[in-house]
Amino acid sequence: MAVRRLLRGAAEILYPPRCVSCRRLGSHLCHACRRDVQWIGDAICVRCGGPTLERCICRFCQQAPPDPLRGVRGVTFYGGVMAFAIHALKYRGKRQLARPLAGYLIAHLDAHPLRFDALAPVPLHPQRLALRGYNQAALLAQEITRARGVPTREDLIARTRPTPPQIHLSRRERRQNMLAAFAPVQGRTLNGDAVLLIDDVCTTGATLQACAEALCDAGAGDIWALTVARAWPKREPEAWERGLSPAEVFVHWDAPQMERA
Repeated sequence: MAVRRLLRGAAEILYPPRCVSCRRLGSHLCHACRRDVQWIGDAICVRCGGPTLERCICRFCQQAPPDPLRGVRGVTFYGGVMAFAIHALKYRGKRQLARPLAGYLIAHLDAHPLRFDALAPVPLHPQRLALRGYNQAALLAQEITRARGVPTREDLIARTRPTPPQIHLSRRERRQNMLAAFAPVQGRTLNGDAVLLIDDVCTTGATLQACAEALCDAGAGDIWALTVARAWPKREPEAWERGLSPAEVFVHWDAPQMERA
């Protein structure tokens, strides 16, 4: 470990880090860019974590059947600086970004304490893991382990089949895409332990819900999910929506989606 730290320090002297967003020298995510990150705040649906006008249970969650996932929490909005940082962590090999991004998760847990016995990063399929070389969700969870001492358990659930990218799929299609995509690891039991699922981004929550079902099959008790960012629906606002707050736009957008779901 000492040799690794020495080599890392030497590398940073020779090749000082640059901010992934503004390219300023000094850190992988500079303080100026961190100030531009938008926090979601407390006006959310307490089940799915979606932004709303006030803290409540949204219309979709009122109609949805119960599931093992007690609640989803996203810390920031996905876009701008946060999109640059998460993309660099996932696809450009910038593992160093796990620490500042996990800092958002740790800050959320400091402000909103949860009791959990283990951290479960959302697993990658072995083919994707081999291609990427690491699981970004596991890197985030390991940073929380360093800060909190709660173990990261990558041996609880596994992705049993590769799934196509979900970026252009509807809410219903995402759920179909995730059916039977995860399963508990044989021989691993939780005996009622509380588990906190960790991932980088939540869009509709379909992946997190599928993971929670596998954890429930493994004997987990309370299951929560925490992500660095939450994605917004990608579309241009209508003329009448301009000037509304992001939460107001979400409410108007989400209502017809809920009716179709």
